[in-house]
Amino acid sequence: MAKLLAYYNLCPINNIDDFLGLSRDVDPGCVINTLGRNIILVVKLSNQRQVRSWTVLDRLSSKVVYDFPSERYVAVFGGRHLRCWTRDQADLNKVKKIKLYRTVQDLFTVGSGQTLVLYTDGSCESLESALETRNKDRAKPSEFTQGGSAERDTSIKDVQVLQLDDGGLLLTYFVRNEKEDTTELNYGLLSSDDLKLVNRMQKVKLERLGDDLKLAGCCIVDSSDCPSLVTLWSDSRLFILQLNLGQSPKQHEGVGNFFELIQTIDVTQPLSMANIGKDYIAMYANNNNRDGATLALFNIQFKVFQAKQYFKVYFRTSRFWVVENYILLAFGETLAVVPFKISKEQLSDLVGSQRAFDLSHGIDDESINDEADLTEGYNFAGSLPAIAEQAYDTEEESEDGDQQEESFYHKYVNEEDFEESLRLAYRNELPVTVVHDATLPPDEVQVKLFNNPDLTLGPLVLSEKFEIIAEEMERIGLSEMEICDRMVPVLLQANLTHDLAKCLKRYSMVSERMLVRALKYAISFAVEPIEESASPELEVDETKPLPEASEVLAEQNIIHEAARLHPSRHDLLNVVLSCTYNRTIIIPIVRSELDFPSVVKLMQHLEYLLVDPMATLSETLHNGDSFDSDEKTIEWITVLLDAHYQQFLLSKDDVVQEQLRRMLAIIDGHVESLRQLRTLAPELQRLVECKKGSAASSSNKWYSIETLQLY
Repeated sequence: MAKLLAYYNLCPINNIDDFLGLSRDVDPGCVINTLGRNIILVVKLSNQRQVRSWTVLDRLSSKVVYDFPSERYVAVFGGRHLRCWTRDQADLNKVKKIKLYRTVQDLFTVGSGQTLVLYTDGSCESLESALETRNKDRAKPSEFTQGGSAERDTSIKDVQVLQLDDGGLLLTYFVRNEKEDTTELNYGLLSSDDLKLVNRMQKVKLERLGDDLKLAGCCIVDSSDCPSLVTLWSDSRLFILQLNLGQSPKQHEGVGNFFELIQTIDVTQPLSMANIGKDYIAMYANNNNRDGATLALFNIQFKVFQAKQYFKVYFRTSRFWVVENYILLAFGETLAVVPFKISKEQLSDLVGSQRAFDLSHGIDDESINDEADLTEGYNFAGSLPAIAEQAYDTEEESEDGDQQEESFYHKYVNEEDFEESLRLAYRNELPVTVVHDATLPPDEVQVKLFNNPDLTLGPLVLSEKFEIIAEEMERIGLSEMEICDRMVPVLLQANLTHDLAKCLKRYSMVSERMLVRALKYAISFAVEPIEESASPELEVDETKPLPEASEVLAEQNIIHEAARLHPSRHDLLNVVLSCTYNRTIIIPIVRSELDFPSVVKLMQHLEYLLVDPMATLSETLHNGDSFDSDEKTIEWITVLLDAHYQQFLLSKDDVVQEQLRRMLAIIDGHVESLRQLRTLAPELQRLVECKKGSAASSSNKWYSIETLQLY
């Protein structure tokens, strides 16, 4: 999941076209800012403080980079003169110039720390190789003045060096021809020693059939499979072409395959794109309504916009740089710093995020055919006999007394009858597990769908108004956590416990703060007693004492009927306790939000869940395969003890101390059970290996050995 943090301005710039650029510094979190043709700054991004700075009389022609092997700063003056200096150098005018005999386009720092020298003809090499071969270039200057691939009307843009998974380096850049209004991608593999091209450059011309189609933006993204070319066109279509490394691109592939339709930004105006990480690209573009600009992070893997940052003014010219976890965006006369974070991907956070930010309801654009179901049913049952014929045949068979076959059609009496048939059809399609239990009669089996199904909540659909609100928030792209942050406080204020329980079971990502607020409400909420059924089969003997913790019940997790009849009245509280959370985040929230009496009351309920084998937490749709009620209960107990450790330690209340003793007894019982199982493990291993057990050692009293102390 990607997230954009609050942006801030680093420094003003005079002209974005004359701005030479930025590069990473030797110090983490710092960048080398070649602010002007004569000013060099080293700035720390976190606090915007200037670490070092230099001024020089000669005009710079490329940005300044740091060469890690030589531990020196490197700059190009006039296109053909190099200067290298240390960080302690005070006056750059005294540093000796090194003349090159080829015009340098720019300098770049690759992942290994080497400095890549890119020439105006498109060739490249490392800084060490450029210094070693400059005398050879001096002897044959005609080869470089006549054989260059770049022309006067062309310019090299968006140079990027990607480090592949196998350690190789890939150089990519775009050649822009302003006169013909064309763009061409050049890419090639580099040697790890001297950073020269292994083979010749591969070229892909960025064009599509159509007179009105124009290229809006392009970049190279480091995707999961391989580096890919991403192009966005004026018809809002995004294309992706995987680069065939070591092979010539096929002409019929063009710009690749259609990937996604981008409708959240304006593609009629120029936009900037850049690769910021694995499967992520950043876009700076004009808004759809043209009232500002948008900086968006697009996930190539899931085809969604995961984060957006809005600006009040849009500028046609903009440039990207990415240093560590910072996006440096130059537009207008401002250099903005936008920190970003890419965390572990969770698909639940992407609910609805592929939708456009359009608040108009989508039902207006849908076409509804009322006769579609009738047509499908007619086609399916076209070979079945007519209803009248079937009814006539059924009456005759009933008069003869013969056994009737199952009818093709069933007449539904009411709505409940239809819903029962529908549930039966759903049940036939669900994967079930048939469990044979010794406690059941021989002719009965137990059908298991979930460890602890919660049938009281029914379908996870909220009441009418809240369901409309939830669907609208899902449609406009809010994540599950954002939806819960907005829905839970309203449901708590309205005292809608049933909808609150459905909301917590419907969404898997609930923030820890909302979870604690719901927990506090569930503790203080008084549940009315459940009315007893008049049927003698459903009556519960409440006079029977609860089983002790030491009692062992065979197959206690599959006795669904007994669990359903158990007098547990903490449904909402159990739903809240079943939610997932981050332990590190929730402990300080529990410490500040829940007072000690509420914690003691909650500990009593958790003890009740451990002692009574029939009272369990309810699993959700997201953790049904790996949910364990006892494990979740113990996690909550440890969270409460860690959050209010001092209160438990200093409490003199007899009730609290007795509760802790009971908890200790329960834990000792579990530990003792594990010890007994530990002694059983070697015997089971011997049985698996088909080894005979060792003979029991018997005492031999024919003789005895004693030790006597003589002195």
